[in-house]
Amino acid sequence: MASLDISLHDIPFDGLDYASQVTRMDLDLREGDPEFLGELEFTATIHAAEHEAWVDGDLRGVLLQECVRCLGVFKNVANIPVAAYYRSHDASATKEKPKGRKAKDSEQQGEETDSYPILNDRFHVAEMLRELLILSIPIQPLCQEHCQGLCQVCGQNLNQRQCGCDSLMPESPFAVLRDKLKSPPTSQR
Repeated sequence: MASLDISLHDIPFDGLDYASQVTRMDLDLREGDPEFLGELEFTATIHAAEHEAWVDGDLRGVLLQECVRCLGVFKNVANIPVAAYYRSHDASATKEKPKGRKAKDSEQQGEETDSYPILNDRFHVAEMLRELLILSIPIQPLCQEHCQGLCQVCGQNLNQRQCGCDSLMPESPFAVLRDKLKSPPTSQR
């Protein structure tokens, strides 16, 4: 298993093919953060210049998510694209064109993209992977496209079986108003 802490000096001229298994502890995930089975697989190609690095790859694994309709936990295979730019924030650092990439890509990436820090010629990819994992989770995950959810009367998961509560619709809170409109007005003395 490779470390998630990378030195610029370890990246060869033509780039580095990188692979690592990533755990919850590596990503500093806490309660409420995404859950996953086993470990995630991180593979990337890393290119570097004197004070810059580019990481292009994928983060793959099986995520455990809770459906917003039926509240059931389901497995979701994730393949999250990774594209990150690292640079030294040292003002005296001179920009060198990246090795193995076009100069135009370098200039565009550095100007248009947020960057992660390089400190003492080392950068850590765990923070970036944690952010990408959290951002990849949909706001309203569904176990299946046509999830039927829970019965509003008895709470039965309607994906598993029908409950028979269809005829027992809960009374509307406006039923009192409906009854008042049906009865004749009372005279006041």
